[in-house]
Amino acid sequence: MERHNPRCADDLELDNDEQQQQQQDDLDISKPLSDLSMTDDQLVPAGLLNMDSTDFLRGLPSSIHYEQARIPYKHMAIAAASSLKDKSEGEGVVTLYKRNLEDVKFQMALEDEDLGAASETTAAKEQGGGEARAKTVTGPGGLEMLALADKSDLVKGVYEGGLKTWECALDLVAYLAENPENYDGKKVLELGCGSALPGIFVLTKSETVKVDFQDYNDQVLRLVTLPNILLNTCTRPDLQPAQPDDDEDSEDEKDAKKEKTERVDGEEAKKEDDGDEEEEEEEDEEMEMPEKDPNDFEGTELDLPAAEDEKRALLQHARDQSRLIRGDWSGFVDLMGIQEHDDSTKYDLILTSETIYAEENHQKLYQTIKRSLKKGGKAYVAAKSFYFGVGGDILSFQRLIEKDGAFNVRSVFSAQTFVRREILELTFKQ
Repeated sequence: MERHNPRCADDLELDNDEQQQQQQDDLDISKPLSDLSMTDDQLVPAGLLNMDSTDFLRGLPSSIHYEQARIPYKHMAIAAASSLKDKSEGEGVVTLYKRNLEDVKFQMALEDEDLGAASETTAAKEQGGGEARAKTVTGPGGLEMLALADKSDLVKGVYEGGLKTWECALDLVAYLAENPENYDGKKVLELGCGSALPGIFVLTKSETVKVDFQDYNDQVLRLVTLPNILLNTCTRPDLQPAQPDDDEDSEDEKDAKKEKTERVDGEEAKKEDDGDEEEEEEEDEEMEMPEKDPNDFEGTELDLPAAEDEKRALLQHARDQSRLIRGDWSGFVDLMGIQEHDDSTKYDLILTSETIYAEENHQKLYQTIKRSLKKGGKAYVAAKSFYFGVGGDILSFQRLIEKDGAFNVRSVFSAQTFVRREILELTFKQ
């Protein structure tokens, strides 16, 4: 359940004249969604995000409002594995943390407001001295993306649904938990990562694995993927220092606690003499207290360090094991320097979930996987059997793979829900 942040973007006034004009600078969101879709020559080019930059440092929030993703899996297949790191997994539940969507929306809207204020300042300084220089933004701004995301789960070439955590990503985490591997020293890629839970799960299994995260929108990588990486690695909420114990209290605090305990004990003794009638009233009051919903994570947040050097240390920790790559798949292989006959430039494992929704992109996704996976590696494609409204389906993607003939492809997972969900495993033929 998502916490309703009083600062959330839903509470911001997004429809005044100034903000409407800002939303329409790059994209006119008043047009039908079909008119907003980009052609191939307008797609965001592939690019490696620089986590050393000042923008990344300033983009780290002071605190992250987060939720737990508790993902059950069939623990019988893994219960005896010696590689288990914690008891919860032995009981068949993977616990990962993800940033609250309302917190993301708030930061996106706030950054757009700051950008608008900076643009006005620049224009004022340059008034009379020529045209004001505009800051180049790759893809839609924050307010634009919020408006688009509220209207549709995806808009081709503009917003590709990365703000949400989709069901098949959870399936993929569960499958990886059921089928543990040694990831030490391996290179892993998650394509179309969004909240990136499958890749992050792998990241938590080894200190020497390298996981690259790719998503179309750089805002998703900065405001969703990166915070989720931090939440599940160096700043895990369950690994934060515990509150001081009683024996660490000062003498004054101990005396105050003792006095409070004695007072409470005295009140309790007096209550025992008041008779059964008052006890029954208290029991009734207790029965009327609502039970806490285990899925209600309201108010759950983690403070990040305020000092600049500590923030840089967080980013360094992320850089040590991960890279963030934005943009269209068509430029990924060239950007990453992947060579056809050099497996050292390729990946041992490729993960992707909910990325086959548009059939016109099947060939592009498949070629990216084929050219990026090393011999002996594996690729997992988690998807629904059919995507209503956009036309993609897993059978068409599987036929494309089989027609090419380079891979053995098999279904390793299937969930018989209203819309069936599957995971395909791809391995090169010998």
